[in-house]
Amino acid sequence: MLGRYENFPIFPHAKATFTCAAPTKTLQEAIVKVANNLNGQEYNLGAIASAAAADCRVGFELGIAEAADFNYLNLEERDRFLKSLAKKGTVLNIDFLCIIKYHLTGGEKRRPLKFDHYLLRFIFRRPDTQLRVFHERGIQHLSIEELVEFLTDQINIELAKMKAKPLRLGTIMHPVPIENL
Repeated sequence: MLGRYENFPIFPHAKATFTCAAPTKTLQEAIVKVANNLNGQEYNLGAIASAAAADCRVGFELGIAEAADFNYLNLEERDRFLKSLAKKGTVLNIDFLCIIKYHLTGGEKRRPLKFDHYLLRFIFRRPDTQLRVFHERGIQHLSIEELVEFLTDQINIELAKMKAKPLRLGTIMHPVPIENL
């Protein structure tokens, strides 16, 4: 099933809760558009993370789940998901693989650092939306909390373009107690 990863870990490293007055379909469209837009973009790490090297750039590569795999979220995959959403209606979950690439830019050439790999699961159960985050590997130059806040900001920019109400970040549980899953 497009958007759902069948091997998502049972115990996430963090869980963020949100409220959003926008319709679920609008929110799901915004999330997929943001994931697509982030692909290939670079930012100064200091603009996203509180404790970051001034000469470090961060880039994103996101894939959307399909059964046991992830497809790079290019325009074709984005449109495929959006057409499915229009035809079949909203989904309960949308899962992504998020690879965060870091490069030091000081000096003559860019030097890559260890990348972070995250699994992200957005869960849509009204009135709340959840984001479950599993850090698969890497040294977390960008913390889970900073990643969640960055994604929230990007989603809200997209929702504003769609003239929809913003996503409001509630709590971020890190680590997640078993009884709160």
